[in-house]
Amino acid sequence: MAISADDHRPSDVVSGVSQNRPWMLALDAATEQAGVALFDGFRVVEMSWPGGRRHTTTVLPVVESLLAIAGVDMDRVGGVAVATGPGSFTGLRVGMSLAKGLVITGDCVLVGIPTLDVAASLYRAVGMNCIALAPAGRSRVVWSSYSAGGDPTPPVNTTFDEFLEVLPRHPDHVVVGELTPTQREAVLRIHTNLSSPAMSTRRPSLLAELGYRRWVEGNVDEPTALEPLYLHGQPNPR
Repeated sequence: MAISADDHRPSDVVSGVSQNRPWMLALDAATEQAGVALFDGFRVVEMSWPGGRRHTTTVLPVVESLLAIAGVDMDRVGGVAVATGPGSFTGLRVGMSLAKGLVITGDCVLVGIPTLDVAASLYRAVGMNCIALAPAGRSRVVWSSYSAGGDPTPPVNTTFDEFLEVLPRHPDHVVVGELTPTQREAVLRIHTNLSSPAMSTRRPSLLAELGYRRWVEGNVDEPTALEPLYLHGQPNPR
């Protein structure tokens, strides 16, 4: 599938987005579910897969494959969006290092997007309240609540059981994020608003779109200053 980057350009793209390099590349290696996407303000090419702990060996080959499938050369990519966390130590380092390397060697802009913002973006777009979470290892999760029209709460790192204790305070919030089958069953015993597994998987295209919006606004990050957000040991909000 070859895509000409000059076909069907959106009429409302402004700012520093280059007409010669209109593509945003998105990299999400924050958790075991990895994703890569391309977005030019109109068209989307994406791939998501359960990467486990193999991000070091899988993410870059998938980037190369996606570029080939889309018929887009790296010199047509003007921006890189990366999930900044929370997430696993190894995954975040892989994603951040790869993003910075591509930005430096390719002379691109860099945009960091919080992992939970990506998970919540579909629900926020349609005005729904949600709680977005990501696994933090050792039976812990990191989560934030998102209310329609408001700012999210600061993310916190709790045990899954502590999360279940807090959940009844948010009866109108959809729970979205990576949960094991056992965890999903535990949530459904006390809370009916749980997104399906497919709707809970972070879409790398949404990361790309969020990054693209920042790029259009000229709100990009300094590569040497951007760092992952691990969120170890944050207190439980009781």
